[in-house]
Amino acid sequence: MSRRLGLSGSLLLGASLLLSSTAGAAPERTILHNGKVFTSDPSNLWAEAVAVKGRRVVAVGSDDEVLDLARAGTRIVDLGGRTVIPGLNDAHVHVLAPGGAYLNSPLSFVPGPGPALPDVLDLLHAGASAHPAGTWLVGFVGTAIFEDPHANRFALDTVSPDHPVILFAWTGHGTWLNSRAMEVLGIAEDEPDPFGGHYARVAGSRVLTGEAHEYAEHQIRRKLYALLSDEELAAQYRRFASEALRLGFTSLQDMAVGLPHERALAVLRAAELPVRVRSICTPLSPDEGCEGGGDGASAMVRAAGIKWFTDGTPVERLACVSEPYADRLGWSGTFNLPEAPLAAILGEGLRGSPRRNQLLFHAVGDDAIGRIFDAMEEGGGPAAWQGRRTRIEHGDLLFPSDIARARELGAMVVQNPTHLALPHVFAERFTPEILVDVEPLASLLDAGVPLAFGTDGIGAVMNPFEDLLLATLHPTRPEEALTLEEAVMAYTSGSAYAELEEHRKGTLAPGQLADLAVLSQDIFSVVPPEAMVETTSELTMVDGEIVWDSGALDLGGGAR
Repeated sequence: MSRRLGLSGSLLLGASLLLSSTAGAAPERTILHNGKVFTSDPSNLWAEAVAVKGRRVVAVGSDDEVLDLARAGTRIVDLGGRTVIPGLNDAHVHVLAPGGAYLNSPLSFVPGPGPALPDVLDLLHAGASAHPAGTWLVGFVGTAIFEDPHANRFALDTVSPDHPVILFAWTGHGTWLNSRAMEVLGIAEDEPDPFGGHYARVAGSRVLTGEAHEYAEHQIRRKLYALLSDEELAAQYRRFASEALRLGFTSLQDMAVGLPHERALAVLRAAELPVRVRSICTPLSPDEGCEGGGDGASAMVRAAGIKWFTDGTPVERLACVSEPYADRLGWSGTFNLPEAPLAAILGEGLRGSPRRNQLLFHAVGDDAIGRIFDAMEEGGGPAAWQGRRTRIEHGDLLFPSDIARARELGAMVVQNPTHLALPHVFAERFTPEILVDVEPLASLLDAGVPLAFGTDGIGAVMNPFEDLLLATLHPTRPEEALTLEEAVMAYTSGSAYAELEEHRKGTLAPGQLADLAVLSQDIFSVVPPEAMVETTSELTMVDGEIVWDSGALDLGGGAR
């Protein structure tokens, strides 16, 4: 790795900024030195020291160069050789989760099949015995329930008739209710399918089994969030932010699926979080607006972007694919957005600034991605869409022919590296001819398609260093693995680009917002690589303020 430490023009500019303010009126200045600074800025990728004044980075360079800028009152922090990176930016996260008594954790069985129906029933029976009648019992399930035709509300009713029950698939796609839950939420026995979603029904009838998918489950989440107060939701955001800072996150791009956008913004304002949050609207139908908040709700909260779900995932076989699933002949998944609404969504997406009205599509299957690109080409083509940075969330089956179209249409991919840990699922679902092209990473960058990373966490902070490890290994297709430098850039500058904020954050360079993390170990040389997942942040800075400090660094003894 090359290290560019000369006194560059950018550092000279930073020096003039640092020294320009008058004594007494100047905000606190901080210099972090004697470190290994990865800037995510290709023009100056490595440095030893960073100078911060107020909210912004003002200089990046060698120790001697940056320390020479210190003046009276400057706080000097000796990094002791520690690694510094720009603050991590989770480009795809779902902070909130419904309330209730949580009976198990998906972390105990992901990416496996999860508990079988008898185990689920035992879990619910124990939960019903331990909690008063009326308490929501919440559990997580996997493919063992997907594949079991007896997994329905009637089975759940046998052990929990007086407790509303909701089971969530660990994929985030697939929900099961018992009869009491349907009653509490006001879901009729013959509830019609909503826009973009569907309920499973007893064969030959309109009677619901309690299983819901896609926008039907998004409607359920809306009803569940209506049971929680704004303060309860704000408390969730505060807990999440506190944990995120300890892992070096400084920005969250939150998709509060089911929560009305105006309410999400009100909750975020009240929460007063120490991290930056981009609140992305997730309407339940094309008729639902995304008003509220303007381009920014507060200094730390920005309302921007509209997300749509075009399909599910390969785990439950609802990703929309052009070739039928290898393990379910004749079945190709579902596409959630009819042709006319999709065209209307794209038409609305061309109105106003891309920074405010950027479109994000959850699109996993190749047919889902292809339909989006077809509609974009029919709705103006590259001339209309270049520069709007339409996002394909996940894009696991973005094949080579559509990679070229993505570049031409100015689209980008936001991937969740945890998906790379599912090679066995992909091997079951797809033929060898399909497997050779799944989950592109390196080929996206080679083709000039921008790439960003997010955790896809739901209600809990996920480990970004596990994501970085998976991106550099790529268990499904090792030839698509990234270098660690590329992976960190996807999680920093790439994620900033994904929200049209690269002019403000994502790199450590003069003029950028001072968002950074001092890591507990050097992820660029850790041995063995698997040890990377033990990394945390020793110190996290947002907007020039230290918002998390493990106590490992001396912050008080180095002032000049």
